[in-house]
Amino acid sequence: MNRRRTPVAPEAAWRLATGIGRITLLSVVIFWWGAYVLPHLFSLAFPELLPPWNTTLGRLNASNEGTIANTVSAATLASVTLLVAATAVSTHRRSAGWMAVGGWAVMALTTAALAFEELAEFKKDGPVSVVGHSERLGLPWPVLASPLVVAFVLAMWVFIRKGLDSRESRRPLTLGIACWVLALLHEAIDPWVFYGRARAVEFVLEETLEFSGTLLIGVTAAIVLRGGLPPPYDLFGSHGRRSIVGSVAALVLLGGLAIALLFRPPLVEALAPYTRAGAFGVSLQQHEALVQEVRMPATPVHSVRLRLANCDLTGPSGTVAVRFTTLDAPDRILARGSIEIPAGDCPRWRDIELLPPLTVAEGRQLALQVAIDIESGADMQIGATKGNRYPDGRLSINGALAWPDQDLEFIAYGPPQPSRSKLSAIWVLAKSGWRWPLLAADVFASLALITFIPLRLITAAVLGPDGPTSRKSET
Repeated sequence: MNRRRTPVAPEAAWRLATGIGRITLLSVVIFWWGAYVLPHLFSLAFPELLPPWNTTLGRLNASNEGTIANTVSAATLASVTLLVAATAVSTHRRSAGWMAVGGWAVMALTTAALAFEELAEFKKDGPVSVVGHSERLGLPWPVLASPLVVAFVLAMWVFIRKGLDSRESRRPLTLGIACWVLALLHEAIDPWVFYGRARAVEFVLEETLEFSGTLLIGVTAAIVLRGGLPPPYDLFGSHGRRSIVGSVAALVLLGGLAIALLFRPPLVEALAPYTRAGAFGVSLQQHEALVQEVRMPATPVHSVRLRLANCDLTGPSGTVAVRFTTLDAPDRILARGSIEIPAGDCPRWRDIELLPPLTVAEGRQLALQVAIDIESGADMQIGATKGNRYPDGRLSINGALAWPDQDLEFIAYGPPQPSRSKLSAIWVLAKSGWRWPLLAADVFASLALITFIPLRLITAAVLGPDGPTSRKSET
């Protein structure tokens, strides 16, 4: 009886491939979470330190076509496609069964289609772009692709149960597909849940969930590609369970601090729909003003958010001043604030702090006056909406009543610092409808995933196997 060594691949080639794979995985994880996720979340929390419209952030935004992050996402999808295709060929050569071969073949076709669609977004008017077709039909593209998504999920469920032998490969693949599905749900519910400032969070969460799912699928393919060798570092063993507990605990702590110290509960939201249907701009010149009637909310108002524009690059800068007065005494100023808008500043949301905060009896009808101070002959635009987005008050432009369905597009915010009034505003917000509890649960679950996954991927890249472990067989 003879014993012989049967390696799956030459040892030197395997060591080289493993080293390149680990370095690549570590690099893309550090880039994505370090250059894309963290800066955008920091900008959302501290816009005064890192403005959301910062040029560098725009170049790193994965949602913008042609950016560095968008290119990395497309390249990662293409690389994972090749890795999954190699896994399908390898399982066929090892005669692993039609279920395994078919499952990896379906996954290879799916990743290839997604990679092509990522590239096709550069040409949304092209005949093969799903995004382009959905936009022409006026539907979110996940809705248009939902039959294919359901079929894919069912096929993967059967494949994971019947075509994969080890839990070390089942767990990351299951979580990767779950991340993809959650990213699609984000895009599908975006118009109804993630509007206003929440859209900035949605972009980061959706893109990162999609990217995380792609990486997990690639890691799973690498595990299976090892063939009959012992499994590598288990992403979801006992250390993985401790990591998810630690991620959730850290998220609860940081999230609690963010809500207590940074979150400003919106007290009034008069925004145009996600599609911006009905949004328009009111042009005001020197000393012109508009007045929006406002019903006082239950919590003091600390700031007002307006959509302002001073797009003329060669024109002068201007000042937008807001003040709250009573309807019967327009000269009695209850709270005021102002902000300077430089030349070339195209439509952008601006927060205007009120001094002192507006504190009057709940339900009282007030006037929100918005006035312009700019050089003679120049003008500035203030965002407004059609569709009666704020039914509690009428809009007047330069002393003349606007149409009954027209309103100023604005948000009134409560206090950022911890206080009883802030807790009361958050409680009223949570009871105001299904959107806010759903938004909170979705953001928490998504942040937990995009915190846990990079920790496990970095650990796998650093502590993964150095090379193949040969097995012995008797012949």
